[in-house]
Amino acid sequence: MALTDDQYVAQAEAALAHMRSRNKAFLDAVDGIDLPAMHDAVRARFDSNGDLVDLDIAPEALNVYTNVELEELITDVLRETRTHLTNQMHSLFVKYLVPSDPQFDPDATGEPYVPPPPPDA
Repeated sequence: MALTDDQYVAQAEAALAHMRSRNKAFLDAVDGIDLPAMHDAVRARFDSNGDLVDLDIAPEALNVYTNVELEELITDVLRETRTHLTNQMHSLFVKYLVPSDPQFDPDATGEPYVPPPPPDA
């Protein structure tokens, strides 16, 4: 069924508003990511861009581990924490914003998915 110009514009505007709502829900979900500590002696925290924003090393770790052991521990914690964050970010991204992905949840925002008008309409 061909859409009139007004119908096409109305559907495009509705789809855009819906995707803005989905993007807001995605960003809220990203803010809610809470990664478990990978180790008691070393903790790392990254922002949603994947940039390191905090690295805590317990003072007693300096007495418990050799320099090389501590270096390896820090490296492992940084890698594992960033990997977990990346995996969660990707999962949320496809859930909220990638309609062509099998993991996409059309009801993630609590409102029905509004697709854009077909390109040939």
